[in-house]
Amino acid sequence: MENTQKHIFIIGMMCSGKSSLAPVLSKKLDIPFIDLDMDLVSILGLDIQEIFNTLSEKKFRLLESTYFLEHIKGSQHIYATGGGLVLNKNNRASLSKYGITILLDTPIELIYKRLIKDQGKSRPLFIKSPNKENLKKIWNERKEYYAQCANLVIKTENKSLDIIAQEVIEYINQ
Repeated sequence: MENTQKHIFIIGMMCSGKSSLAPVLSKKLDIPFIDLDMDLVSILGLDIQEIFNTLSEKKFRLLESTYFLEHIKGSQHIYATGGGLVLNKNNRASLSKYGITILLDTPIELIYKRLIKDQGKSRPLFIKSPNKENLKKIWNERKEYYAQCANLVIKTENKSLDIIAQEVIEYINQ
């Protein structure tokens, strides 16, 4: 896969903007996008909270990983990944091998405000403990993996989706 045909992976915490950025990038680059969480919701006919409640987080992560690792074998896409995708070492290796990985670095305070506004919909890790300390704990468990995988880190605070997309495009075109 030549660099121009590599996937674009968007990683980061829940509510960092991955699912919002993917369609914007898709339109600007004319590359189809996939929202992993939404695909799994569609396939299973359950929302993320129901998947966690019915199957457990561990089984969700296994399904997420299996779907991701199979899907990336195909044609070029932009992927809005689940926040926990980086927890699996095979996923981390594939992020590096099959694409360019963009980390959306969004402050915990902003993520918290978005979650409260959204009432934590389909955010099982937040719903079970809806506070900033929990978000900081999740961030601390993942930040090393996010940093390890990221080719580009974009600080998202006070930036529009168009500005963030432009930063990604400039990086890709280097």
